[in-house]
Amino acid sequence: MMRFVLISILGSLCYFSQLFAIEEYPSWFLYPKNYPGIIVGYSYGGHSARTDAENMYCAYKSCVVNGTLEIFEDTNESQWLKNSDYYYYYSPDSVLKIQGKLFGIDSFMTNILTGDYIAAYSFDQRDSLSKEWINARQLKAPPWVEKTFWEDERYAYGVGLFTSRRNENDAWKTAEEQAIFNILTNLAVGFHRIKILYKDQTDGESSFQEISFLRIKYYLKDIEIVERYPDLENQLFYVLVRIAKKNIISPMLRR
Repeated sequence: MMRFVLISILGSLCYFSQLFAIEEYPSWFLYPKNYPGIIVGYSYGGHSARTDAENMYCAYKSCVVNGTLEIFEDTNESQWLKNSDYYYYYSPDSVLKIQGKLFGIDSFMTNILTGDYIAAYSFDQRDSLSKEWINARQLKAPPWVEKTFWEDERYAYGVGLFTSRRNENDAWKTAEEQAIFNILTNLAVGFHRIKILYKDQTDGESSFQEISFLRIKYYLKDIEIVERYPDLENQLFYVLVRIAKKNIISPMLRR
């Protein structure tokens, strides 16, 4: 009987989670490139959206990324990240300088059960935002969701995605980080590569596994979130990020 009750409760939680999943988003969230000066913050892990907005503003304004990545590739050309050890560094003094200076100008709830929300902030309390809300189910997938990285004359672009099946705020933040990650790994040029060959004793067929060790060390300025796209059908969240090439500085890139 107890097991039945637990299953029923879990089923109810899943039902309510789907029931309260949002399908409409404010325009300023999906198309941040149209709202310069707006800083987005996410509530998560007991931290307020304001705290997140302060931290991310400082990190995206100026930060150092340093670390090593290990990427495995097998005979079937499947690639996956085995280990990673990289960090974002930004001055804690920069956070102290802006604490208390951001004004909340709009917000929306992403999960009623947990109280998670996303908020927009500005340094000018007179700022206001469009009240336009967009139904995500009526949106066509933008062409950039099929890519992970590309460049033009001025910018390097990265696309990140993450599942929204658990915590929506975490999914958006993880997708942002992955988009930046894709820019950095595609620009990384300092690496070592090891290829391991395997031979089957029964049929004599060979296979291989290749391990690449990529070093990343960058000074980044003015990271920009260009656009967000929620694929509600497949429960995936996409984020498009760009960084001006002049603002990506690395000894490995010789600039």
